[in-house]
Amino acid sequence: MAKWQTIIIEKLWLLGAIIIEGIDGIIDDVIEVLVSGAWGIMDLCGGIVTVIDNILDLIHWAISVFAITTLRSIHNIRLEYLQYKKQIRNGALYFIIAGVFVIWLIASVIDFSYAYNGKTLGIVKEQRDVLEILDLISDELTQEYGSPVSISGEEDITFTPVISVGKEVDNADMVLKKFTYMGDIQTSAYGFFVDGVRVGVIQSEKEGDTILETIIDKYLKKKRKSYEYVGIVEDVEVKEVETTLSKINSKSAVVRIIEAGTMKETLYTTEKGDTFKDIAKELGVSAKDLKELNEGLADVKTFEEGQTIISQKVAPILTVKTIGKETFAEVVKYKTETIESDDYFEGEEFVRQEGQDGKQVITARVTRLNGELAEREDLKTEVIQEPVNKIIVKGTRKEPLRAGTGTFIRPVNVAVYSGFGWRWGRQHEGIDLATSWGTPIHAADGGTVTRAGWYGAYGLCVDIDHGGGVMTRYGHCSSLLVSVGDRVYQGQTIAKVGSTGRSTGPHCHFEIRINGTAVNPTNYV
Repeated sequence: MAKWQTIIIEKLWLLGAIIIEGIDGIIDDVIEVLVSGAWGIMDLCGGIVTVIDNILDLIHWAISVFAITTLRSIHNIRLEYLQYKKQIRNGALYFIIAGVFVIWLIASVIDFSYAYNGKTLGIVKEQRDVLEILDLISDELTQEYGSPVSISGEEDITFTPVISVGKEVDNADMVLKKFTYMGDIQTSAYGFFVDGVRVGVIQSEKEGDTILETIIDKYLKKKRKSYEYVGIVEDVEVKEVETTLSKINSKSAVVRIIEAGTMKETLYTTEKGDTFKDIAKELGVSAKDLKELNEGLADVKTFEEGQTIISQKVAPILTVKTIGKETFAEVVKYKTETIESDDYFEGEEFVRQEGQDGKQVITARVTRLNGELAEREDLKTEVIQEPVNKIIVKGTRKEPLRAGTGTFIRPVNVAVYSGFGWRWGRQHEGIDLATSWGTPIHAADGGTVTRAGWYGAYGLCVDIDHGGGVMTRYGHCSSLLVSVGDRVYQGQTIAKVGSTGRSTGPHCHFEIRINGTAVNPTNYV
């Protein structure tokens, strides 16, 4: 133990003894005061002052010792510093260099990841690389999307220290690009609602007006002012909504959504004998889709009357309603008139006069829904061409027997143009009944058709077996109305006059053959 430390301890012991002795004296003085009165109090005070003086002397001595000791230690340190000054300076320099290097190393590998509303976007060197361009980012996004965008550095952006070794660090341009291409940034825009259902999100109320005008103009056939009314049937509302940038639609996108429409379920009531194929054709859908919508009926081949079939059709999202006067030409359909005549047999029917449609000009107040006629009120009608009715003659005479009677009628009621016999160096085995193309040819007598088709020089030809070895032939026809095996009656139309085969003009070549031999028809008709 050092000498000065021993002295301090001894002085402390001495001070303690003095204090204890003083306290004992004070106690004795108190007792004496109690006994002696005022003189005792004065002695007591004198004792207290003596104790305090002793304490102050001790404190002064302790401070003096401490000061001397401290100065001595500083002097020793200075001597040692002067002895090792060069080594200390070099060590301090190395320490400073090492500290600076460590600080630089830490600063070079520790950067900040930045996030928007919890979504990490990248890493930057300094927080200010993001904060200083937030206004620019907001302006860029506002300009690109047309909706007000404001990004708060305190509320929306968070930073986290990270070690960036081996990771890409964004510069200001990269930060700007990442924010610009990020779609989940919150913004205010306008919802386009139809009957309470949001169809899309647009940038402004003005865009909503433009969309409506685009849809309406699609169905206007003339200037708007020429209509009595133009409007939308559904309830359309454009109101401000909170959304993200990625959910904002362009005007053209919303127009396409509206034009595409939506699928709507419809019900179809069947008629007896309907099939899925018939119903699908009428509704304009595929039979496969129709069966999938009606799984419980998929195996039904034909439907009964009154069954219900579920179908789907595209229904418009918006319905443009227009009311206005229109003037247009309209076809007046001809009527069909049937005349009964006993000049013809039952079952025989021909057109005496073809029908022809008429024309009329109509001025009407027309209501259209998406361009389709919904209502029409005719205001004025002017017929510019009367229709011509179609006249059909229907035979009423009782049909005769479909067998030979033994008597004949002329198949075409005209004079003989070229007779039976020798002609042009060869035998002409019939008579020619010249008349206009398409004139009806009638069976000369009842019987069974044995030939109906092309027959060499005869062209289109019909042979009829009348029984008893009697047969008649009708050549050069333009068309045939019977087939082999048909049973015909006398006077029935079997073909029409033509000039097929070896022929010089429209006529009916008529033959009568008995047991295969041609005879002169003029002897029988």
